[in-house]
Amino acid sequence: MGKTKILENWTFTRSMPAPFDTEVLRRGKKDSTEESCLSVHNKMTRGKRATLNSVTLRGMLLAADIINGKSKGAMGVETEKGQICRYYVETVSSQGAGDEIRLFIYDPKKGSWRASVKKGESLLAYPKIGENGASGKEMFLLLAYASMREGPIHDQEFEDSFRTFVKERGKGFPDMELAMECAFLCCDNLYRRLENRDSLGAAGIPFHNEEIAAGNVTVIPTVRLKNGRYAVTKADYGTFQVLKRKEEMKTSGTIGELKPGYSRKFPLDDRERELIPALPENYQVPVEVTEIVEAVLHTPMRVFMSAGESGTGKTTNAKMVAQLLGMPYYFFTCGEGTDETDLVSTMIPNIGRKETKPAVELPTFEDMVMDPASALERVCGSYEEEIGQEEAFQRILSAVYQTGFHNGQGEKDYVMVESSIVTACRRPSVIEIQEPSVITKPGTLVKLNGLLDDGAAITLTSGEVVRRNPETVILLTTNMGYKGCRGFNESVLSRMRMIHYCEPLTAKGMVERVLKRVSGMERGTLEKMAETVCEIQKYCRTEMITGGVCGYREFEDWVWASLVQKDICAAAKRTVVAKAAPEAEEREEIYKTQILTKFEVESGAGGAKAA
Repeated sequence: MGKTKILENWTFTRSMPAPFDTEVLRRGKKDSTEESCLSVHNKMTRGKRATLNSVTLRGMLLAADIINGKSKGAMGVETEKGQICRYYVETVSSQGAGDEIRLFIYDPKKGSWRASVKKGESLLAYPKIGENGASGKEMFLLLAYASMREGPIHDQEFEDSFRTFVKERGKGFPDMELAMECAFLCCDNLYRRLENRDSLGAAGIPFHNEEIAAGNVTVIPTVRLKNGRYAVTKADYGTFQVLKRKEEMKTSGTIGELKPGYSRKFPLDDRERELIPALPENYQVPVEVTEIVEAVLHTPMRVFMSAGESGTGKTTNAKMVAQLLGMPYYFFTCGEGTDETDLVSTMIPNIGRKETKPAVELPTFEDMVMDPASALERVCGSYEEEIGQEEAFQRILSAVYQTGFHNGQGEKDYVMVESSIVTACRRPSVIEIQEPSVITKPGTLVKLNGLLDDGAAITLTSGEVVRRNPETVILLTTNMGYKGCRGFNESVLSRMRMIHYCEPLTAKGMVERVLKRVSGMERGTLEKMAETVCEIQKYCRTEMITGGVCGYREFEDWVWASLVQKDICAAAKRTVVAKAAPEAEEREEIYKTQILTKFEVESGAGGAKAA
């Protein structure tokens, strides 16, 4: 039926909750064509009907029980400037000696979800949603609450019917006809608003289906809970136990503050320790980084993607992940001509001859038939008494190939070496695969699917099968919207366990970052320069100027050049303006309207200053 993850066919085939299971059995069907059961959002032209969805109904029942005070749990919102920015729910169930608390957070603007399960002091990932996994009923609990509450998801039809449903639930459903009518209407309402969200406009429910396509809901970072970054502004029902409001909102923290609690402390050799990044420990750690690190620490997630404009800190974030985890960092940069072979190996000049291995003395056919164990020992040096002819033959062939490959390496002008991707997969590491979206050859990245899957294995050109270390973290970082950038094959995209779309830095963010790297310029001047960079970005979008870049890197270059040249305008011309547009006329217009109008140049020892 549904194309939305939480409305797939299996959600309709799960057993109905009581007392609706008995009523469906009595009626002999779980759909209705009655007008009173159909949502106004049901635009079917033939065979119009409403169908009870088991998972939706279970979420509605749980929401009703929390509202009626019959189940532990809570529902509330977080607001910014008077507008709802997030919905929050907690559900509580008894699990042996303690309670299990399930947390769900929904962003109505992005349609994105986060969820975790708190058991004792541990914050765990929400179970995988699917036919043989979790139902995701808490999502429908939240959507039912959001649809009846004034806000961006409110729907008057749903509110009217659901409030009746809640009232009837509180009385034990004395009128099953009325209960069934409400159940049909609410199920149909949520189904249509989710499935037809793109065509319903404001009535549709934003839902980032790709985010949970594999059934995994992004975990709630522990650091965000501890620092109050996720905070309930108003609790409408129940009492929150985990998602409490903090008096003070704090930042994620610095590298130095967070590293002791995040380091994996793997045994590393000297070379691996040298590859651990050494960014300044006073660097503030972005939320995106803590989310990845938290996922690595508390879940099996190991494959991530960061996408965004150049200069938003994607590579720096990847290095932070490695530094916080205490793991060596590798990178692989893709280009237009990168092909499947490049992802696993490359050719380099043979600057020295390798010592060749002695030729293998091959066993005869009779040797293989009469005594395969001895034949194997002659070639491989190991005697395995119970080995069969076929297995012995395969291992002998592999040994002969490897010996020939090694000897051939020493004779060639070029030798093949494994890529940094393969090297990183052999031991616990962080590997950043940069700019995969620029690859022009179709299907190239699909070669990596073997390493992105849970099975985690890839076959090298030599025939060797390399299995990804279960602790290796893979991060794909890519620019978006630039010339030459392409979309990803769906099979690659679906293997990303978490995707971050990095927003461009604000002027304030640029200043804060540059102050950690550059000294010698007044903060007021830096703020004006950063605001100018942001205005140039806006100008280029408005005037449809493409083919250039203007972001944090250009801002930092402008600052450095200004300190050297003592001339803000001249420095801008060589750094920001030079890269903002490809055409000379466009660059000149940007220089006149965005630079000269805001800055003046003073001659003499005083240098340049803001106008």
